[in-house]
Amino acid sequence: MRKYFFTILFSFFVIMGLSCSTTGNQVSSSSASYAEVPMPNQLVSEEFPQPDEWAKYPGGNEALQSHIQMNKIIPEEARIEGYNGRLVMTYVVNTEGVAGQVETLMSPHEAITSMYEKIIEDMERWEPAILNGEPVQQQYAISAYFNDNTSQ
Repeated sequence: MRKYFFTILFSFFVIMGLSCSTTGNQVSSSSASYAEVPMPNQLVSEEFPQPDEWAKYPGGNEALQSHIQMNKIIPEEARIEGYNGRLVMTYVVNTEGVAGQVETLMSPHEAITSMYEKIIEDMERWEPAILNGEPVQQQYAISAYFNDNTSQ
């Protein structure tokens, strides 16, 4: 009786293990859900015209904002010296989907600037914007206000 019990128990775990296996259903990073992220209207220009399809970030704007928030750790240097004020930066998503060409328009502290440059550098690859069937560069902006050790 004991032999049958262990055989049944062993069989149960094997069957459960096989039925719960996800090897055929794993989601690879290449099949991530991309969603358009429109740029602010004030950034539309001759150099960066409004595309037919906006650049797309894996997970869309929510994932992009989450990436920024999760990596926004105020550097100790800025905490000691003070960092109140507004940050405004622009960056370009190129035709390969890589974010770069960061330009700082305003920043409360150099360490804050460096932190945001790293955040942009570490973004996942975008799907580039499309204009007339061709990938084009698009400019985006990040703006944050820092006051009394909080940011918005």
